[in-house]
Amino acid sequence: MSLNQFITEILNIKEEDLEDVQPFKQSDDTLLIKLKLKNHQPLCPYCNEKMKIHWYYSRRLTHSTFNNRKCLLIYQQRRYRCPNCELTFHEPNPFINSKENLTFETKINVLKELKYPEQTYTAVARRCNLSTTKVQRIFDQHVNIPRKSLPRVLSMDEHYFPESNYDSLYCCLLMNFETGKMVDILPDRKSLI
Repeated sequence: MSLNQFITEILNIKEEDLEDVQPFKQSDDTLLIKLKLKNHQPLCPYCNEKMKIHWYYSRRLTHSTFNNRKCLLIYQQRRYRCPNCELTFHEPNPFINSKENLTFETKINVLKELKYPEQTYTAVARRCNLSTTKVQRIFDQHVNIPRKSLPRVLSMDEHYFPESNYDSLYCCLLMNFETGKMVDILPDRKSLI
């Protein structure tokens, strides 16, 4: 497998879509991949005129495919301009939305790891080379867990539980009074406050 094939596999793009790619390794073991996509000469969505390249600018994107090292993409993104109506827009790309600095692949990796209840935000952040806050934001943006509805009549009771690992010997039972089904068990009644 050639280096370009390996990089296209990592980035999940086709080799014919790449115009230029240059991998670098920094002193802190960070893998830097500088790349530019091929120009596809889009048409203006308003006047159907051929767009011209207005300028290039570098975007620094976090791409956490590897768990053992940090990977950054330096993406040379084009900005197009219509000579007829003066409209400008960014080149479409397979890595990222317009104003973000995390690739789609990174978000998918974070969400895949957070599927397992034993995973913490901090552990996932460490493996994906992100901050804990960033992992929490990704989770909050893409996961919507609806609240469980309470029954029409909720019954609360305390039960003596001598084998309890909690500070209290009495656990608090919440149950549906009409059906008798358990809703939740809390370590003590102070947990309700």
